[in-house]
Amino acid sequence: MKKRNAVITASLAAMLALSACSGNSGSGNHVNGNKNGNDPAATNDAATDKPAAPLAISMALMAGPKTPDSWAEKTLEEQLAASMGRTVDVQPVFLPDWSELNTKINLLMSAKDTRPGILWTGDTKEFLKWIDAGVVQDVTPSLQKYGKEIINYYSKDTLFYHWDSSGKMFRIPGDVPEASYMTTILRKDWLDNLGLQVPKTLDEYVAVLRAFANDDPDGNGKKDTYGLSGDNYYRSLAPFFYAYGVDVENFIKQEDGSVKFGSVMPEVKPVLELLQTLYKEGVIDPRMSTAANSDDEKVNEIFASGKVGSFYRFVDYFNPGNSAAISFKKLNPTGEYIAIHPVTGPDGFGSDQPDPRIGWCYLVVTDAADADSAVQVLNTMATPDTFKLLAFGKEGEHYEMKDGIFTPTITPDEGNKLGLGNFGWYIQRKDAANIKNVPAVTELFEKKLETSQPMRDKIVVFKALDRPEWDKYSADIKKARDELFWLIITGKKPASAFDDFVKQYEKLGGKQIDEEAAGLFEKQQQDYVEYDKWYETNIEPFK
Repeated sequence: MKKRNAVITASLAAMLALSACSGNSGSGNHVNGNKNGNDPAATNDAATDKPAAPLAISMALMAGPKTPDSWAEKTLEEQLAASMGRTVDVQPVFLPDWSELNTKINLLMSAKDTRPGILWTGDTKEFLKWIDAGVVQDVTPSLQKYGKEIINYYSKDTLFYHWDSSGKMFRIPGDVPEASYMTTILRKDWLDNLGLQVPKTLDEYVAVLRAFANDDPDGNGKKDTYGLSGDNYYRSLAPFFYAYGVDVENFIKQEDGSVKFGSVMPEVKPVLELLQTLYKEGVIDPRMSTAANSDDEKVNEIFASGKVGSFYRFVDYFNPGNSAAISFKKLNPTGEYIAIHPVTGPDGFGSDQPDPRIGWCYLVVTDAADADSAVQVLNTMATPDTFKLLAFGKEGEHYEMKDGIFTPTITPDEGNKLGLGNFGWYIQRKDAANIKNVPAVTELFEKKLETSQPMRDKIVVFKALDRPEWDKYSADIKKARDELFWLIITGKKPASAFDDFVKQYEKLGGKQIDEEAAGLFEKQQQDYVEYDKWYETNIEPFK
């Protein structure tokens, strides 16, 4: 999870989208590994009664245990043969660990005979070079013919971030997070013990946190509890910043139609003042202020300990099979956490943290594959039944479902040997097909689409992959911000120091970043007008 979160953060910061490519108008006729070529829409020929030509297709894979010749691979081949009416040979190309990933991908993409037919990739600026070199294909015609499952699963806005302004689709989203995957979590049993109601406003939430820290909510006669804890990311403080309608890591739309970097908006200052007060009072867990507390495992331990009353944390914690939830119940048999609606600030604004609904990884179809065949493969993988097989195995053999609860009947090691998860991040479904989520959690995820919308309407997600001014100056700006903000929160600097950061921002390159952001935002709005027309013509009729 830590690595995945780090990649998400990096990808969002660079504003990369996850997508796939299709062959130049679907006209490619070579599939990597198949020297005889393939008929894109190959089926049995009724006139000649000849079987369809076999298909061999290589696929670069990053997720899962990377088990060769696995049960999952053979199962996928069976699913593809049934759906495509031809023998299919799936040829996995397992990518190395994260430190060597981009180097390996660049080597693979350097020559046609080493390029996989379908490439999984993430944060790489090489993508634009691949387009210029003509080694990745426009998949639009193939999606129209064979991609119904794909275009129905992804939202219109998601596809926009993978659409090229030339009017082509060179990328298909891989793994797109839920609309919002975090929520405000409270100890329900502590509320009951102290006779408190579920807070609806920020003031009420702060009062509850203070009571959790000071009023012995667990009844052990000791002052050994905290109101709030979490990791060392601003996401853990979302209930505070979002109640003021600001996100310090993104550009925010202003009332006059302009955009402004959230870190320098005036609404940040009162939030820092409030956090400083709560930190000094011992309401906030001091472990939040240390970079060491960026590890999910560490936060999971804090969660399980039962000594903290509130987190802004993952919805997945409410799955009975979640390891942190299991540990919490083992240590605190009568303890109960609940998810609450976002608290509202002084102006009545409140929101959950939205995901921009773009992919943190994406898929491209290279010139080493026939685009029609590749999209047929991806579309089959996107179906709920095939997704469940590749991710979880066979019901009754590898897992059981009882009262909507997913229970594995094999060990994690056995699952790895089967290759379960090998094809993860290939159109990773986050709906009911993700059977690890109990119905209540699936419903909570669905509600998050609504509760995260207020900030989604404010946050600017840049579509452009090329942001030279941001790339040049943002690291220094974020370093200065993080150092100062945590010094303010921990009381080592006064809140007035925020005003100095606003001035420092421009000196560190903020002016250039702002000018670039304004231009990109204006162009993006114009692009969406053209995309809207394109979508209505090229996607909507083919759903």
